[in-house]
Amino acid sequence: MTKPRYLTKSRFKLALECPAKLYYTSKKKYADTKHTDEFLKALAEGGFQIGDLAKKYYPDGVEVFELDHSTALNKTNLLLQKDDVIIFEAAFEYAGCFIRVDILEKKGNRFNLIEVKAKSFKSNDEFYKKRGGISSSWKPYLWDVAFQTWLMRNVFPEAEIHPYLMLADKKKTATVSELNQKFRIIKNDRGRIEVVENTNLTDEDLGDKILTAVNVEDAVDLILSNEEKPGKNPRPDELYSFEKRIDLLAPFYQRDERYPVDVGKQCKNCEFKNINEPKKLSGFEECWSKELKDFYNPIEPHIFEVWNYRKSPELIKNGIYTLTDLYADAYHFENLNERQKLQVQRSADRDKSEWYSDQLADIISEWKYPHHFIDFETSMVAVPFYKGFRPYEQIAFQFSSHTVHTDGKINHSEWICADPGVFPNFKFVKALKRELENDDGTIFRYAAHENTVLRQIQKQMEDHKDDEFGELIEWIDTITQWKDYCKTLHCGERNMVDLLAVLKKNYYHPFMKGSNSIKAVLPAIFQTSDIIQQRYSNPLKFGTNLKGMRLWQKDSDTSMVSDPYKLLPDRFQDIDLKTDEMFLEDGQISEGGAAAVAFAKMQFTEMSNMERNALREALLQYCELDTLAMIMIWEHWMYNI
Repeated sequence: MTKPRYLTKSRFKLALECPAKLYYTSKKKYADTKHTDEFLKALAEGGFQIGDLAKKYYPDGVEVFELDHSTALNKTNLLLQKDDVIIFEAAFEYAGCFIRVDILEKKGNRFNLIEVKAKSFKSNDEFYKKRGGISSSWKPYLWDVAFQTWLMRNVFPEAEIHPYLMLADKKKTATVSELNQKFRIIKNDRGRIEVVENTNLTDEDLGDKILTAVNVEDAVDLILSNEEKPGKNPRPDELYSFEKRIDLLAPFYQRDERYPVDVGKQCKNCEFKNINEPKKLSGFEECWSKELKDFYNPIEPHIFEVWNYRKSPELIKNGIYTLTDLYADAYHFENLNERQKLQVQRSADRDKSEWYSDQLADIISEWKYPHHFIDFETSMVAVPFYKGFRPYEQIAFQFSSHTVHTDGKINHSEWICADPGVFPNFKFVKALKRELENDDGTIFRYAAHENTVLRQIQKQMEDHKDDEFGELIEWIDTITQWKDYCKTLHCGERNMVDLLAVLKKNYYHPFMKGSNSIKAVLPAIFQTSDIIQQRYSNPLKFGTNLKGMRLWQKDSDTSMVSDPYKLLPDRFQDIDLKTDEMFLEDGQISEGGAAAVAFAKMQFTEMSNMERNALREALLQYCELDTLAMIMIWEHWMYNI
């Protein structure tokens, strides 16, 4: 018997981004970056624990565990025969659509539909734009609830259906310690994520509630009444009524057919590109090739690669799809800024050379030795680890620092604290101060993260009202920048230099493809820099966890230079433990989300010392490579300007 293809709430949400995505989702032959990204995000932020914690607020609830649609529907209908009942994962079907409601509270003829989300909340005002309509940041969540409300109102036309979002309330604080650690995440035998309680939790174990059920009926009715207007340059499907969109989408999904959409701005962040999975098919390329046929050349650099460009819908309307097309269009080319013109022209001319601004040499000459390159690893989880903390409060558990001296000598230092239940932030700042206070050399960060984290910890220290933090609070001011209540910018006398900001204005490499992420800049430099090849193709002579490694290597299969992050050793290879149990790809930490996941995992007291040490070593080597990557960029500039 063929399994029914229902339009579910998650697939409906996906179709809001682009209806064509319904065809590509969950097909293994197509690359899908969001599948991994959202999984790691849910782990890092505590999305799975939020769902389980919400159920603890309803101790009389009954869960529909059955995965089979028909069985789940029958179980739900049986439970609904009671006048009053609370059901977890209640199943409903209507017109080719199917939903599982996180928490359904039935009281006679009243149904409270509660959707649980790992998202922070302060007030209902944030649901709306200042000029009316649903805020873009809340649209996916509210349209999700609207879809469920629409379905249930059709299944129970005589009942009162009241929609709620259960959210992490940032105005509330945890009144018990280690609340997060009371919910352990595992992968079961079927490969599905499962939350396991450490004990039979009582109200005393949970403390005061940190989640709030927010009534969103007004916002949902706004959506269902079709008063919510689409934004600029809407797709044709966005102009239909709510119910008409469902009537159009459900049959296409049931027949497993691709919805015919016009390519446009929605394609820019499409997850079905095969950039990181070249052996899989690209849904993005398939859409563009089918819609534009011979007018689109997939080999040419795409207009979405233009750095910091927001007018791609206008270009697409004018038949401009690649950088070569853009260069040939005098009107649109002249409207680019100088950095954009440089990228487009060199791409069209097949010029693979780098560009340095005339100012970069002067900027570098102002930097003082010794140079300190720092990187932080942090965590912001929905369910707090510590008593007295709010949901999504900043935790800084690790830093790496590479120091370059006047004579060229490089040394590395590091700090980490991931012990279960130990709050690291204040010790973190003390250790960082000890590392940086012995000279007045320039301190470098990449992007705003380190500055933001230090300002957040400073606020935590001020709230703590402990005299011992006075010196640390003042020191944070010296190396950061901030705006006061009048939006006036203040900079400490030793304010950290943002290498990303310097790079944006003063450097361009064609292999970066318009991205300034360090994960794009470093591979670009690795492909072309003789200096980096000479220096890092030999065993590293300095460092802590990377010493002795050869970070510049060519892949024997592709002859391309390997991503140095992929060369990090698997710290779990000698442990009788599947890497998917650590939720890491190939036993490696290769981006910040995975680092936050690793920290959260280390908070679970059930982990053995061997497993904990392996994760700690993986975190240390990853963070060390982050600061070394900054040095590599700096070295490349120093030898080429």
